[in-house]
Amino acid sequence: MDAQALYDAGKFEQVISLLKKEKPSPLLAFAYQKSKLWDEAMNTWTTLIALYPDAAEYYVERGVCKFNLRFKHAILDFDYAIELVDDNAYFYSCRAYIRDKIGDSEGAIADYSKALELDPEDAIILNNLGLAEQKLGYTARARERFKNSDDLLGIKTIDSREDITENGTGFTPNVKNAASVKPSIWLEFKKMLSIVGFKEFIKDLRK
Repeated sequence: MDAQALYDAGKFEQVISLLKKEKPSPLLAFAYQKSKLWDEAMNTWTTLIALYPDAAEYYVERGVCKFNLRFKHAILDFDYAIELVDDNAYFYSCRAYIRDKIGDSEGAIADYSKALELDPEDAIILNNLGLAEQKLGYTARARERFKNSDDLLGIKTIDSREDITENGTGFTPNVKNAASVKPSIWLEFKKMLSIVGFKEFIKDLRK
């Protein structure tokens, strides 16, 4: 099996073993991230950024690693990615998530709002914007976001939302309710996330 096939099969250790002696590649960096080897992933992205300084998605991925390593300056990579590409809803969603986690709820709302402006049919953005608004007491507005998000996903509206939990090895979503979404809708839901490495901790889902 080649490296991509191994990655698709979830055999990340084998991918790392196969690629780590070769020229750094995004696939190797993603395999490190999937294995929670954040330092190795961050260093790989840094090497790739040196080679391709205009690749905005590489800054986003390095920011993911820095965030999981608890680096305070992680948000700077998201800032720079947005400087390079200022019309990517996903990049704004990523930065909004970071801002929310460091206590900047107003900043998170601003970024989620910008992301929603760019992609008004994104259920993830709507849900996360509602969560940020709820934290600041904008209850009615938040419930409307939740309802719109649920409508897009074709599921019954749930008023209470649980935020992401920390398990000591990085941030991962509560996905117990994923089974309530119709399989075809759930697949499309995941496709809305353009960068593989970030998708596991960007989704604020309900318990």
